[in-house]
Amino acid sequence: MNAREDVAFLVGSQSRVSILRALADGPHRPTELARCCGCARETAQRTLAGFRDRGWVQKSEGLYRLTPVGELIFEQYDQLVDTVECTDRMSEFLTNAGGLYNDVPTDVLQELNVTTAANNDPHAPINRYLTILGDEPVDRFRGISPIVSRVFNEAAEQVIGPQTEMELVIDRDVLERSVSEYSDAFELGRELDQFSLYVVDDELEYGLTLVDGHGVVMSHDEYGNVLALVDGDTPEVVAWVEELYESRRADASPVDYDEPAT
Repeated sequence: MNAREDVAFLVGSQSRVSILRALADGPHRPTELARCCGCARETAQRTLAGFRDRGWVQKSEGLYRLTPVGELIFEQYDQLVDTVECTDRMSEFLTNAGGLYNDVPTDVLQELNVTTAANNDPHAPINRYLTILGDEPVDRFRGISPIVSRVFNEAAEQVIGPQTEMELVIDRDVLERSVSEYSDAFELGRELDQFSLYVVDDELEYGLTLVDGHGVVMSHDEYGNVLALVDGDTPEVVAWVEELYESRRADASPVDYDEPAT
């Protein structure tokens, strides 16, 4: 038998997966497995024989228990299922966030909250973003913005206080539009000592916000609409978002306010 055949054997029957999962909780007799897994005793016996042939279980005093190999098989199978379920939830986000899908660690996938625009709630990601930001001044705000948006500008204004340290990374298209469409806000940022604006030459593929221990990443369509948002405040998520931010910040240059649109 080879690895592919072993995988096919396991996933070829839901009862086999159920029996493997039951054994992960502790030793069982075949009759107990049949009862708790909802299968015939003969099915449980055949499954156990198959597991035993593969070195996944061992029998002692009528009880079957997982071997170290069996425990590893279960752990990896469970992790694969979790990953598939998580990526299914995040499909809209990952599809529209450029190459970002290559940069999401498995442990981070499990921790992310996912909010997706739907026909019955197209503004769900924006509403989630506004909820995360709140309306009280924050200590530090770092962001990446691939779009020009009145909603996001007004949300940021709500949480930027006199002592807030703010950094924002934009691309040149956003810079030009900000100067032409939101000149007052642009000039206000220019006057704030605690505000730093950076620009990158290439097009930004996703939006990002780091605010007081909470990380947010957004994907957009070609018109700048937010299609999906992922967020979290666990150390794993925040560290990942910080890494994304710093990688783009390293490629950016401070905006020359004397020639902002060049």
